[in-house]
Amino acid sequence: MSLQAKVLNLLSGVRDPVLRMDVATTIFYLADIFASGSAKEGDVRRALYEVCTDVIRATRPDLVDEEVREEAERMTNELIAAFRTETLRRRISTRFRARGLPTL
Repeated sequence: MSLQAKVLNLLSGVRDPVLRMDVATTIFYLADIFASGSAKEGDVRRALYEVCTDVIRATRPDLVDEEVREEAERMTNELIAAFRTETLRRRISTRFRARGLPTL
């Protein structure tokens, strides 16, 4: 699943469009920081975990703390994996773009 799909999945229970946009922007900002190497993975992971925890608590108030932690950890791991995939895609496309496209 793509990064965009994972973000939409996380935001599926959020009704407020401004809040949806703020959370999505924050996640994509963290993805950009991760891709640029400006922050350590652990720092990005902690910030992402906080975002996921807040969204899950807001959208699923029926969950107990342990379930919230498990769900936030699962979602954080999925998003970090998507960050890695997106970073790899960017690096590869940049590398090949520099060589130019073959002419037919």
